[in-house]
Amino acid sequence: MIKQKRLDGKKKLVSLTVQMEKDLRTFCRDNRIESENELIRAAIAAYIYSDHKDETLKLQGIEELRKHLEELHDMVELSFKYARLTHISQLAYHPEIESDLADAAFKSANLRHEKFYTAFQESLRSDPPFFERLLHKYYSGT
Repeated sequence: MIKQKRLDGKKKLVSLTVQMEKDLRTFCRDNRIESENELIRAAIAAYIYSDHKDETLKLQGIEELRKHLEELHDMVELSFKYARLTHISQLAYHPEIESDLADAAFKSANLRHEKFYTAFQESLRSDPPFFERLLHKYYSGT
């Protein structure tokens, strides 16, 4: 006769439905678990302590935070690059004009904008991994 180790805690009686008992036996048999009591204790512990002690969940949460921080970093970096190039463009040429020169000024503004936008695109192309991450985030919606 094998002696059972005595547990420190008091016994608790838990009523199970007939279906739960069948499922419990089937699960234990399929997973080669010898003690139904041990399975029940493990299930209860997993349920009670999952929010506080499950390291896998903590690591998943940290990984999710890291992804969000990386995305925010990319957005901030893009915003600063855009603001910098916009500022350079505005400082480069901003004359006061007379009304008869409005059409020429409009054409000039469009040309300057095209130059600025081309320079902005080139600055993104010079950092392909950054640009690819932004495109992936934009099109995947993540």
